Amino acid sequence: MSAKSDMENRRTVQISVLREVLNRILTFVEDDLGRREMLLAENSYWAIGENDRYSMEIQPQQLECGSLIDDWEFVRSAFDDPGQAIPLTLMHVAPILQALATALPSYPPQSKGPM
Repeated sequence: MSAKSDMENRRTVQISVLREVLNRILTFVEDDLGRREMLLAENSYWAIGENDRYSMEIQPQQLECGSLIDDWEFVRSAFDDPGQAIPLTLMHVAPILQALATALPSYPPQSKGPM
């Protein structure tokens, strides 16, 4: 396998793998942690603008502000109207997942064998 192929493989995200891992995590949160919902303890968060996010040449000079409540409203709209479940909605899912990750306890799960 060439170095380029190896690099491309490491940079390629398989949607089916991502979906399965997210499902496993959310199942763990619901079943093992008993959490069916979470309170958005905070609302506002800092975000790096889209133009600067992946540009490593210079440090971002300006941050943007996001709202978890607004993000949740976008996600709920996509849930209520499947026509709204478009890739752009992922920009609103990501901050909610980050908030969930920091709100839940971080520890290794008990080994239950292969999932």
